[in-house]
Amino acid sequence: MRITRIPARSTWPLRQLVLRPGMPAESCRFPHDEHPTAVHLGAWDDAVLVGIASLHGEACAWLPARHPYRLRGMAVHPGRQGSGVGRALLQEALEVARAADGDLLWCNARTGAGGFYRRSGFAVEGEVFELPGIGPHLLMYRRP
Repeated sequence: MRITRIPARSTWPLRQLVLRPGMPAESCRFPHDEHPTAVHLGAWDDAVLVGIASLHGEACAWLPARHPYRLRGMAVHPGRQGSGVGRALLQEALEVARAADGDLLWCNARTGAGGFYRRSGFAVEGEVFELPGIGPHLLMYRRP
């Protein structure tokens, strides 16, 4: 497996499959996809894209930081979940944030992914909250 930077549009099929099933493809285009600090990562098994993650500079109102980065749209193909793809993507996202002098990586994690993020050193801030049309989430973070 290898991880590369990819265009935002290349993340949409996996975002739709894993994060927005049954929703229109346009729902997979996130507001900060084209932000100047945005980085989109793709995990490849030969020529097949099996995982994605996006991050960009964005403050979190509940967590002080000088150079915060937000992780969004992390998804691993259902057939590859549990195989280390997500862990490798998360490690690369932390490296990208560190290289940009980031001092916080935060995300709104689906409650079902909370254990994955905890095992990767992330902590929870606050209580479970609902993202309308998507489901329950946790605000999670780690200092790179």
